[in-house]
Amino acid sequence: MIINNKKLGLFEGKELVEYTMKNDNGIEVSILNLGGIITKIIVPDKNGNFENVVLAYEDYNKYFTNESCYGAVIGRFAGRIYRGKLNLGNESYKFKLNNGQNHLHGAGEFNNAIWSVNSFIKENNIGIVLEYTSKDGSEGYPGEVKVKVTYALNNDNELDFIVNGTTDKTTVLNITNHSYFNLSGDYKRDVLNQKLKISAKEFSEIDDGITGTGVLLKAKNTPFDFYEEKAIGKDINENYEQLKLANGYDHPFIFDDEIGKVSLKDEESGRVLDVTTNNPVVVIYAMNYPTEPTLYKGVKPTKHLGICFETQNSPIGKDEWGKESSILNPNEEYYRYTTYKFTIIK
Repeated sequence: MIINNKKLGLFEGKELVEYTMKNDNGIEVSILNLGGIITKIIVPDKNGNFENVVLAYEDYNKYFTNESCYGAVIGRFAGRIYRGKLNLGNESYKFKLNNGQNHLHGAGEFNNAIWSVNSFIKENNIGIVLEYTSKDGSEGYPGEVKVKVTYALNNDNELDFIVNGTTDKTTVLNITNHSYFNLSGDYKRDVLNQKLKISAKEFSEIDDGITGTGVLLKAKNTPFDFYEEKAIGKDINENYEQLKLANGYDHPFIFDDEIGKVSLKDEESGRVLDVTTNNPVVVIYAMNYPTEPTLYKGVKPTKHLGICFETQNSPIGKDEWGKESSILNPNEEYYRYTTYKFTIIK
């Protein structure tokens, strides 16, 4: 197992570096110190062809804006905060409205920051540790928050995404990775025929701003029923109000158990991705609104070319629904993990 790094130039006067981890099976994972962005996860198909299964820009300069948040660590708050307003204790806070009438993805603070990085090589895995301190008042959030993100790759073809965080003042913290997966390899096809399974019998109802209403809906017998494996595209164009509001899937699914599970399978390539997490929610986003910049190997973004599994706490909806799960107090530690395991079916 090895780790290499490649200097790509300067970003706001700081060195932009891409770190690449490679295990003994030939699987490679590349990550930028900018935003902890995953640029490549290269895994084999059933014929032994190694290809990238996450969406990434062809031009690294596009990561300086990264409108679609490809591969990025999202914080301080993953997802939307309804109307950008929040009460904590006796204080009221207002955040930038960067998504219509709502605040989205912490206004890009974490994914636009250069993180400090240290690498490690152990007997059972290799990885990098990224660290970043968000100052008190940054993007309107209270408290100085210190965050450590660990990416670790082992020879069982598992990639761990581990987040630790602390604060010196009561705040909210909700962090995810925003990779877009496509198991066809190098984006040869969209994801609509890839099969999805989610251990969630309920999902959050959204309004026309794609924020939670506080109502949990039963997935059974709706287009949101992925309790049994089915193709992503099977019901995505159904005449169903929740799909029309988001132009497809862009909803929080509430895991049934403490350990949530998601599975994605592409029968044509034979690739399978199994996701496990201690987060209570996964926001499934099926790339309903592609952006313009050209992707890896010259591919043009199209609708449903990738799918995000944003493992996290609940976004904050109307009447601050979902807020409690993300409150972090001094002397507490935020700890979340997500494991991505890659296998092959013949």
